[in-house]
Amino acid sequence: MGDVKAGLIVSVLLCPTSYSAAQPLAPKPTLHTPDAIAPAVLPYLACLYAERGLPLLRASDGAQVAYDKSGSGCSAARARARQEAAKALQGKPVPGGLAPGEFIDEALGDMDAYVASLPVGASAQGTMIGIPVTIEDEVQPAYNRYDGCLKTHSQMTVETIMAKFRQAMAICATVRDYAVHEAAKALIAKGWDETKRERAAETTFVKVDESWLALGEQYRRALIERSAQDDRNQPATDSGPH
Repeated sequence: MGDVKAGLIVSVLLCPTSYSAAQPLAPKPTLHTPDAIAPAVLPYLACLYAERGLPLLRASDGAQVAYDKSGSGCSAARARARQEAAKALQGKPVPGGLAPGEFIDEALGDMDAYVASLPVGASAQGTMIGIPVTIEDEVQPAYNRYDGCLKTHSQMTVETIMAKFRQAMAICATVRDYAVHEAAKALIAKGWDETKRERAAETTFVKVDESWLALGEQYRRALIERSAQDDRNQPATDSGPH
């Protein structure tokens, strides 16, 4: 997207392939949205997430992104996003020599493809997703440091899953503190004052923590569901006399 700064949408994914042993956490997919039109198009993304049974939370204050709920599906939200994005680009150069409409459609198309690749809620049969969190590009290095620490200390079994997720947070507390500090410094690039930077950085990592624990709870429920399913599929055993 040229030199336009972009917001980063992060969805932390967990991909279990076996439910009887500890599993690694899969790489997270990301979506970049240009700052120039992000406020206009994020409501459309929020609608797409809602269709998948997921919220979309702003990093700056942790609030869910609102969107146009009129009509069926996300057609109204998409139309409004396109209209608002066109207004945001009026009188401004568009990266890559694209026409404004083409630039907007490309960003919306990227959102369509990204969300289409995500699972529909949590399932014992496949990938699970935590709470999607919006993160500014400037915050990504700090986020990656904390996220990596959490994953390093969260290898788990069925019996210890939630304890392991909480233990990882306790072990990574100093990494988190440093990440918040670094994120607040990085947000100077946004031109925000110190109070707004610190609030946005702390809120971002509060939401990362909530997403992390939600992920653990989803995994725990999936394991319980799979265990119950396996029990139902077990052939009946005749325990009577032979």
